[in-house]
Amino acid sequence: MADLTAQEIKIIETLEQAMAAGRTQTTSHWRKLETACNDMRQAMIEGDAMLKAMDPYFAPPHSLPKTEFSGDIELGIVPFWSRHPDMIPYHQDVPHFIIRFLEVLQKYDVIPCPTLDVDEYTKLVDAATNGTAIGPDGTSWGTGKFEQLDYRWLEAPINALLVIILDSKYPFPKTPARLQLAEGDLSFAVVGDWGTGAAAAQAVRQAAVNRKPDYLIHLGDVYYTGTPKHSEERLFAGSGYELAHLVEFWPQTEMKPGRSFTMNSNHEMYPGGLGLFEDALSNPIFAHQNGSSYGMLENDDWQIYYLDSAYDSPDFLYMFGALTADQITFVQKTRNPDKRKILMTHHTPFDFTGQTELVKDGKSLLRDVGSAFGALPDYWYFGHIHDGIVYAPKTVPASANGPAISGTCHMRCTGHGSMPYGAPWGLTKPGSRPPFHPSEYIDGITFFAGTPKTDDPAGLVKNGFMTFVLKGDQISEAFFDEDGRQTWSTARAKVH
Repeated sequence: MADLTAQEIKIIETLEQAMAAGRTQTTSHWRKLETACNDMRQAMIEGDAMLKAMDPYFAPPHSLPKTEFSGDIELGIVPFWSRHPDMIPYHQDVPHFIIRFLEVLQKYDVIPCPTLDVDEYTKLVDAATNGTAIGPDGTSWGTGKFEQLDYRWLEAPINALLVIILDSKYPFPKTPARLQLAEGDLSFAVVGDWGTGAAAAQAVRQAAVNRKPDYLIHLGDVYYTGTPKHSEERLFAGSGYELAHLVEFWPQTEMKPGRSFTMNSNHEMYPGGLGLFEDALSNPIFAHQNGSSYGMLENDDWQIYYLDSAYDSPDFLYMFGALTADQITFVQKTRNPDKRKILMTHHTPFDFTGQTELVKDGKSLLRDVGSAFGALPDYWYFGHIHDGIVYAPKTVPASANGPAISGTCHMRCTGHGSMPYGAPWGLTKPGSRPPFHPSEYIDGITFFAGTPKTDDPAGLVKNGFMTFVLKGDQISEAFFDEDGRQTWSTARAKVH
């Protein structure tokens, strides 16, 4: 295994030995590995199908591709890459470690045959290079760092498999903090999917700090995966991301003690949550969270819950949100019917359009929240989707997924903190062209962030964040671009 470090050699050997042993073992541990491999294979099949269906739609005006699959496409490129490693962008720079990982998965039939052919792939790469490869949810299929054709994303399934093989998932802490909010009017800055440490994240950090918020909250995601600091004893692809891209990246002097919060996410869970729980929540910046990834802040009028939607996710790559039973019980015991509720999670209860409830293996974040709160919270802020979106007030009628959930909820996605993305044309009527106007939005969408980056040929838009201000029982909200320009705001009085 030339060109591999000693630790990389050990990782590949560990993966290959586990794959071989898994075929002959029947214990629950090995069945979990088998399930993970099956989940990954299915995600690749659906992602490959989605990519093939999207191929004619990269250039505007856009319309949604016709495909029976609605899954994520993060792994959709892997089947093609595994057969054509010399066509991976910047393939001359791809570590031999990554190629060996693909070879192991292919050897044990985890990677399906691609349906995307060479001509279609070439068209995709050309579109990515020329700046027209923007997916319906705004996903940028570029070849740069943190874009979808960045081979470093393969660190995510590597680490997720290692956690299963080595049974190294961090034990879930059950020590939620219940904190009293400061007195008077309070301002909050909320940013999601922020942990790249890249230029856009730095700009968002400065713009958020310039607002002088009383509280600063990160909704989760540290990239490529939220790995703990380096240790020869631990096997992870990449190391120290949680420190470098979150803890050390956090505003070090601008926030008062006890006013900073960070949350769990799918990318934090790929290395088993070790970086989050050991390196972030143990740090003085976040120590008031009691080492726990969930808790609540309150005053006379409001209860603000931040909950962990990643730890108990039902799928291999933690793409679907769910709550642990401990969190549901915590909310049930602490909720006050006389106070308004704000909920923060990393995951979204619906797809990016806000129309399709996300359910995986019978588990639904929306249903967990309904069980915890007994109704919809008044406001729900989440990330995970790399967009800034304001949804029209939502109700949940009875459906095949479950009974009606009482109440009306104002949902906002603020996952556009740092990842490269374009305007989500899937939220507009067919035939619309960027820059999009509110009259072109589909039903249920009030606003989405879509300010074009200046002189950017790739069709990318500016990253950003949101704020909310509490004055008694009233709340006002706003969205801001990375340069601090306000793009949307509203003020709502208490509903009696």
